[in-house]
Formats: sequence, C-alpha cells, structure tokens
Amino acid sequence: MSRLMRFSPFPASRPSPLGRRLRLGGAALIAAAVFVVDTFTPLSSAVAVLYVLVLLLVGDELPGRKLWVVTLACAAMATISFAFAHGEDVELAPTLRLMVSLAALGVAAFLTGRNLAAREILQAQARLLDVTSDAIFIRDTQGRVTFWNRGAERLYGWTRDEALGQDAHRLLETLLPAPSDEIAARVACDGAWQGEVTQRRKDGGILTVLSEWILERDAATGAHALLESNTDISDLRRADEALRRSEARYRTIFNTLAVSIWEHDFRPVKTALDELRAQGVTDLADHLARNPEVAREIKARVGITDVNATALKMMGVADKGDFFQRLEDLLPETDDSFAQFLIAFDAGAPRFETETTVRSRTGEMIPVMVALNFPPDAQGLDRVQASIVDLTEQRRMQERLDRARSELEHALRAATLGVLSASIAHEVNQPLAAISNAAGAAQRWLDRATPDLDEAKEAVADVVHAAAHAAEVVRGIRGLIAQTPADRAALPVDGLLAASAGFVRREIAEHGVELILDPQAPDTVVHGDRVVLQQALVNLMLNGVQAMSAVPAETRRLHVRSRREGGEAVIEIADTGPGFPPDAADRAFEAFFTTKPGGMGLGLAICQSAVAAHDGRIAVLPSDQGARIEIRLPAVA
Repeated sequence: MSRLMRFSPFPASRPSPLGRRLRLGGAALIAAAVFVVDTFTPLSSAVAVLYVLVLLLVGDELPGRKLWVVTLACAAMATISFAFAHGEDVELAPTLRLMVSLAALGVAAFLTGRNLAAREILQAQARLLDVTSDAIFIRDTQGRVTFWNRGAERLYGWTRDEALGQDAHRLLETLLPAPSDEIAARVACDGAWQGEVTQRRKDGGILTVLSEWILERDAATGAHALLESNTDISDLRRADEALRRSEARYRTIFNTLAVSIWEHDFRPVKTALDELRAQGVTDLADHLARNPEVAREIKARVGITDVNATALKMMGVADKGDFFQRLEDLLPETDDSFAQFLIAFDAGAPRFETETTVRSRTGEMIPVMVALNFPPDAQGLDRVQASIVDLTEQRRMQERLDRARSELEHALRAATLGVLSASIAHEVNQPLAAISNAAGAAQRWLDRATPDLDEAKEAVADVVHAAAHAAEVVRGIRGLIAQTPADRAALPVDGLLAASAGFVRREIAEHGVELILDPQAPDTVVHGDRVVLQQALVNLMLNGVQAMSAVPAETRRLHVRSRREGGEAVIEIADTGPGFPPDAADRAFEAFFTTKPGGMGLGLAICQSAVAAHDGRIAVLPSDQGARIEIRLPAVA
C-alpha cells in the first residue's frame, strides 16, 4: 500500500448521541453562566475568555460554519456584557480585557476548526482503510492490534472486537520468510518491508499472503505504529505451483516420448508470408511452383529451438547443443514437403501431416512422418511442436509384409485348388454313387436264373438319369470356374422338391427311412438355376438320411415340406436323427466343419453358397428331435 496516506495508530471514534447532547447542553450552560457573571458582577478580570470553553466543547460537534456562528455568538455576548457594565464610560483597561477575550475566541475558533479538519481527514483515511478489499491492521509497539478493517475480518474470520488488543502475529500464527529481528531491523532502517508470509485463518485454513509493512512515527511524541497490509495470493500460488507441476510433467513427457519431438520457431514464416501478400501474391501455390527458391529462403529462416531425447537418438546426435539449428540443415534440397507446409500454414489449416526424408548427422536419409498442430493465433508460433515418426522400421516391415502377402496368396491359391477339388469330388460323388447303385441293381436283375428285364431296364434308366445329372453338375462347376452366367429359369417349388426327392429315393429305401413329402406351394415359382438348387436340396436330404443311421429303423422319418409366406417360398427339411449339438448349430455352415465321422464339412457350406447365390437364406431351426433346416427363396410375383 502506498505511503502517501498518513495514518494514526489510534483512529478517532465518534461519540454516542447521548454524549453529544450532554456536551452541547454543557456548552450552553457555560455560555449562560459566563454571560451572567460578566454582565452582573463587578469582576474586573477578562471573564469573557471563558467563552473559549464553549468552543472547546462544541468544536467536535459543530464543524465549519456552525463553529463560527457559535464563536460570533460568544463574541456578541461578551460585547453586550461589556456595554451593559460600562455604558458610555469606556475605560482603557476594560476595553483591553474585551479585546483580549475576543482575540482568544478567534484563536480558539481557528485552532478548533483546523483540528476538526485534520480529524475529518484522519477519519476519511480510516474509512478508506476499512472499505478496501485488502486486509489491513495497525500494530502498536508491543504488536497489539489497534485497528482491524473489514477486509481483515473477511480474510481471517476474526471480528474487529475479537482482534483489537490481540498480538497480531500470535493470533494469526504468522510464519515469516526471515527471522523477525532481521525484518524488524529492516523496517526500522527503511521504514517499510514487503514479502510473502504464511498465516492461519480462524477456521484453521492456511493462507499465503503478500504482506507490506509501513512504519509511522510521531515526531512530537516519539510514538510509532506499524500498518500491515496483506493481500491473499493463495490461489495465485496454487495456480503457479500447478503451472510448475504441469510444466515439469510436460518436460518429462517431452523428453521421454518414444516419438521424436522438435520445437520450431515459425514466426519468420508468418513474417515472410505477410511480406509476400504485401507484394501482391494471392495464389501462394502457384507462386511457389514458379519460384521454388522462395520456399528454400523461408526454410532457411526457420529455427529449431528444442528437441527431445528420442530425436537426438534418431538423428545420431549426442546432445541438444550439437543438434541442427536450422530446418534447412536436415531437409534435402529436393524436398517439396516444406512448400506444402507453407500452403497449409497460409490457408489457416489447424493441422499439417506429410511424409518426407531427413538427413541424419551421419548423412543417412531417414524416411519420417511429420505431424504438427498450428496454434489458433500467432502468439504461440515461437514454440510449435512437431511429432516426427521414424518410418525406417515400418518400411522394412512393409517389405516383409509384402513378401509374406505374396507367399500367402500362393498358399491360398494352392488351398483354393484343394478346396475346389474337394468340392468337385463332393458334388460328383452323389451322382456317381447313384450310377454305381443303379448299375449294380441292373446287373443283379440280369444275373437271375430268370432275368427280370423290366427291373433291369428301370435300373439302366436310373443309370442314364444319374449320369445326366452328373454331367450337369460337372457343367455347373465348369461354368462357375469360368464365371459363365448361370442358366436360370422359372422353377415351380413343388416340382423342384419332387425331382430332388427322386434322386435320393434309393438311398431312402436302403436306409429304411420313411419319406414324408408335403408340398403346400402349388402355385409358387422361384427363379434360379435348376441344377444348383436341386443339388442343394439333394445334399440336405442325404444329410438327413445319413444322420438317422444311428437311430432305430422304425423312427426314421424324413419330412420335406414347402409353403409360401408373403413374397417368399419356404422349404423345410426335418429328420428324426440326433440333431445338431448346441455349440455346432451356429457353425453348421462353416466350410470344413462337420459333426459326422469321416465327413468333409463341405455339404452345408455349398448349400449356403447356392441359396445365397439365389438371394435366399438358409438357417438351422430349433427342434425337439432331430435337425430342422429351412430355406427361404424370393418367390416370383
């Protein structure tokens, strides 16, 4: 606090209303008594001088004009008394006594008025101390509090009545930054002291305050007092400490990151771009393309202000003092990424990323990825951090990955040939088995003592039919490999169901399975490849027949039904076999997944591909007994 404001260690206090009335009443009685004595008694002394007592009593209560009104009234009363006592017989001695009395009244009025003015200034100063937001208190020579303002009440929690008369530093448990004797000597020498101290509030809270002490001496009496002004800087210190901790964390992260961090001073870049605009350059990209030396000149101005340990290691530099000072020292002459950076910077882009090459201290060219964020204003351009990622190992990994991908593709081609071979064998195996069975049956009918030619003809017809079906399967596989468009036609669902059942009737009869064919979609037609859909249905029926080989013959039933639901044709195939285990239902259509001993795991996968190729869906339905598989195909309107 400024020392321009003088203060008293004992600020004046206003009297109570009762005391004021008593003083005014007493002054009136003294004035009346002096008037009576001066007028009606033969005393020859200057009784009128006693009017000074009236001024002394009313001076504090009647400042300014009122004081002079009372003074003039007292002078008038003294003059009236003189005139009444002496009349026209004016003598020298009484006249001199009157003049002395009037002079005394004037001097008393003048001194009282000046004292009142000084007191008003003092009271105004005290009020100013009381309303300021800082905590201000005054200590006497023993350190006792003689003044305690409202700011101190708010800051420390003690009221004025609680603090007055207390030892201030004992009350506040003040911790000084230096010994108290040393600070006292400095105050006595310089008249003031300033520093940070720690104090305690009434509620126990700890405060850090900026304290200023001002010593004030009274030249007349030799008394002195100490004004102490305290400003709470606890929040400021906490913020400062948090900032220091944040800066320490930042430096720790900066120096320990596995990514190289470079700090640049880009202020010259902004200056150069502003100069270009002042010269009339509006299309920076075109200007840089026609004048490549401009980018090189600007690059030469960009300084590198700091780097972390990872950057030192990457660039082969021992310490920061030996690191490159300018950006041009490490970017090759053929680099065009800096021109791209200038264009992005000039356009106000918030971020810039690019791949480029930098030259290490040993001359090695290192491929890197550079990423940096621009500050929202030009205030932070002196410390712009760029993240630099060394791509050397990544490039090596990419080369190894490309070799591995090439080897994998070769392996996948070989595996695809194996899967294709297995698929062909799976698809052709069924009609070949039908041919074999029919041919064997025909041979048995002919080998009888009396050949049954009708049965033999029927078996040969089955051979011909199965051979034709095998040829169609082979043709379909060949078309699939050659990517020949499928031969699609309108197929009645119930007819497709009956034809597919005909291909497996011998297997059904050999396994003793009861076939329940339940066509319920007489007018429903689907659009598709007859051979593909028919083969899918045959596969599903054969899977059901084979699955029931482990159950008693009397319970073997294969239920095949069709129906229409809205715009879909629904085909459901259910058997009474063991069904799918709980963990196998979700994987039933995966290639090479099977629950049959010796199975290839391709049947359901092929069926799913066939149905999906016709924009349909196939799913395993929940069943209390056996397996239920449902196919849904779009029906022709």
